[in-house]
Amino acid sequence: MAQKQANELHYTSSQQQLITVYKGTIFVNGNKAFIFPNDIINYKSRRNRLIENGKSVFLFLEVDGKPNKDRMYVFNIDHSKADSILNVISSDVKDLDHDGNLEFGGTDLTEQHPSPDSMYYIPSEFYEIKKGRITLDKELIEKTDKKVNGIYLANPLPNQVIPKPKKRY
Repeated sequence: MAQKQANELHYTSSQQQLITVYKGTIFVNGNKAFIFPNDIINYKSRRNRLIENGKSVFLFLEVDGKPNKDRMYVFNIDHSKADSILNVISSDVKDLDHDGNLEFGGTDLTEQHPSPDSMYYIPSEFYEIKKGRITLDKELIEKTDKKVNGIYLANPLPNQVIPKPKKRY
């Protein structure tokens, strides 16, 4: 017999908010709070989760990012509303830089540069959950960019070409 594909998720916050994701629609306490134009949610992903920090409730949903890496939509759940606050590269939500706060994000796919001594700069994008807010984690971005690219560029241009690093940090 064919198995029915999962198309719903259920969560309950510590504030007793009932959050249901069903066929591309987010319901909070029974009210429609957000509708995806296409049902692109990966319902079986272990990265789908509800995280509470301070008095804030965040819903993380992994979606199909083809042809690139999968993406993660982040929603702030407040009363009967689901506000979309971020769309980032999908990753585990954990303390990546051991500072006591949860982080998430990463880098997308980049094509290889035709010249063997050059590469495209691959910028990273990381966020951290701290004191009930989600903010850009500039320290983790700089550390990761230095490791991946050999240098850190604060404002990289799209498809910016840099020399391939000889030494990784």
